Amino acid sequence: MDRSTALQLAADELEERELRRSRIEIIDYLPSDPSRGVLAPPGSVTVYITHAGDPLLQRVRDAASGSSGLDVQLSLEIHERLRGREQLTYYQAYRLLRDTESFASIRYGCRTLATNIFPPPGPQFMVLENPYNGGRLDPDELTLVEHRVPGSKGRLAALALRHTAPMTEVERAAVEQVPEDQLEMNLSVRGDCCDNLTDYAWQLLTAIQVLAPLETEEVSLSEEELERMGPAASARKLLDRRRELLGHTHR
Repeated sequence: MDRSTALQLAADELEERELRRSRIEIIDYLPSDPSRGVLAPPGSVTVYITHAGDPLLQRVRDAASGSSGLDVQLSLEIHERLRGREQLTYYQAYRLLRDTESFASIRYGCRTLATNIFPPPGPQFMVLENPYNGGRLDPDELTLVEHRVPGSKGRLAALALRHTAPMTEVERAAVEQVPEDQLEMNLSVRGDCCDNLTDYAWQLLTAIQVLAPLETEEVSLSEEELERMGPAASARKLLDRRRELLGHTHR
């Protein structure tokens, strides 16, 4: 089975299911020691998705302040749970999607950030890093859209960590001038899956770099660039650079 067939079968499966929408809470994240591990890379809004009732989301919430080092401990634990995962075939991934009670899309306003995602067997959770330029977000617009087997009781739950990267005063002033009706440009799809959003085979297998120790990388725009481009174009440029740092490789 190739990718296009798998994605078409997933689209067909979606049509047979009922919808359930819920708001994804966004929490500001302050890492305690980025050199040892983080729960969300700088310049991202990172979404954790699992089954409703899983204690992982509360642990992520408790660790988000970074004040007690819980985030490092949890990131290392999650990394171990993901270690050694191997890529599935499209057919294997499709069968898992077909058999799950609920799979989901993640949307920010009218922009779809991910499709066909669900907690895979084994880890029972997923993590999605979304490039973020540091601008304003409308927290009510980040949404988990579940595609559920009619009558099923299974539910998914999600929580987002916003890790704002360092910005110059001029950059911050530029992104803060983005109009209210264009706030969707402040959050984007991770580049690895930009051509097919999140093909579920990729999502099921990839051990995420979000949990690895990080060094802050410079992505600042010059004052001349910001003045020449204006607020909206500057916001898009900053987002592009954040996407590159999170692994913008086309498939």
